[in-house]
Amino acid sequence: MSTSTLSQPVAQNVKSEEHAKSLEHLFRRIGQLSSLPSVAQRILQVAGDEESNATDLLKVVGQDPALSIRILKTVNSSYYGLLNEVADLKTAISMLGFVEVRKLAMTVYVARLCEEPTSHRDFSREGLWKHMVAVGAIARLISQILRRGEPEEAYIAGLLHDVGLLLVDQYMHGQLCHVIDLVVDGMGTTEAEQKILTFDHTDLGTYIAAQSNLPERIIAAIQFHHRPCEYQGKDRTLLDIISVANYLASHKKLTSLGVQNVAAPTDTVCESLGLQKQQMAAIFEELDIALESAEVLASI
Repeated sequence: MSTSTLSQPVAQNVKSEEHAKSLEHLFRRIGQLSSLPSVAQRILQVAGDEESNATDLLKVVGQDPALSIRILKTVNSSYYGLLNEVADLKTAISMLGFVEVRKLAMTVYVARLCEEPTSHRDFSREGLWKHMVAVGAIARLISQILRRGEPEEAYIAGLLHDVGLLLVDQYMHGQLCHVIDLVVDGMGTTEAEQKILTFDHTDLGTYIAAQSNLPERIIAAIQFHHRPCEYQGKDRTLLDIISVANYLASHKKLTSLGVQNVAAPTDTVCESLGLQKQQMAAIFEELDIALESAEVLASI
């Protein structure tokens, strides 16, 4: 997504210029509270810099004591199955590598937005969080099996794909309850959001992701994961992976709003990924293992 695209109205179906300005103001206010902290953004930059080393990453992660503690706790959990306990961050980073620390850092930061419990009907913020982590884990699996894209980037895109929905729940919970009521009655999620909020969660998520200087591929995945066929960009691999992962998570009853209403991936998406019956069978064979991993990450 180009800078010029980001300067356009922040929602897909704005009713007027005045409406667009109102949404811009609303998104900006939420963004001031919700953009990724500078430490998280720096971790993404360092982890993606080929010239950086463990010392560079250590300096950045060390700026956030809570992050350091959670990384050590996770490293020493049964998830990694280490024989000896790791007591210092430098050893943890050396053992896990840049991309794994990046994954943990992003998971920790988004998890902080989910600490206050909310619920309505079959929806809960905890359930939404588990859905987001599950989509990340499934996206990573799809990337690995298809050998398309970068698996850890797929995890991050999956983790963040519904960040807009998380923020709607955090700052507009009452309105979200009305959205959920419409969804339970059979209306599509984004359609219900447009009706109640005059924007949908992909609009808000796109704004926050762009404000946080996330890579363009991740921004596109957040913006178009409900409508991948509308994307006109050249590199759609990550978007298509997230679209499939979102469906599979819902298929496994790990839903965003407590309702299984995610449409199956279109033929266009499957063809773009080269996703055939054999690869889909391989994904299903390892899906439960990936979801066990997601359950561990959702609890950190």
